Amino acid sequence: MADYRNPAGVPVPPSRYSQSVRVERNAEYLYLSGQVGIEPDGSIPADFDRQAELTWDYIERLLADHGMTMANLVKVQGFLTSAEHVAGYKKWRDLRMPEAPPASTVVIVSGFVAPGLLIEIDAVAAREL
Repeated sequence: MADYRNPAGVPVPPSRYSQSVRVERNAEYLYLSGQVGIEPDGSIPADFDRQAELTWDYIERLLADHGMTMANLVKVQGFLTSAEHVAGYKKWRDLRMPEAPPASTVVIVSGFVAPGLLIEIDAVAAREL
């Protein structure tokens, strides 16, 4: 249903993601809003790893709510407030990412709506109809 590729003639990805993903015409798409690492009680952990873990937990739960899994991801966009967190972001992404990994982007931003947030991830998933 989805064709994940890292073809010759384009740079080899410096980490685990696909340079392109083609989805067949007869597919259902799911667009996830940006997820952040807020605890269920509304508090924001100071620790990047905890925020990243919660963020990926919420992505998995949203996918499951629609009968999908991480294997349905075709695009992931990560936003971080510091380049210091890139290694941690990649660690968590690689722990949660399926084979074959989706197309991926990570961007350093100046901040988020709520002070203290260090990471936000939005994603697109698809499955065959």
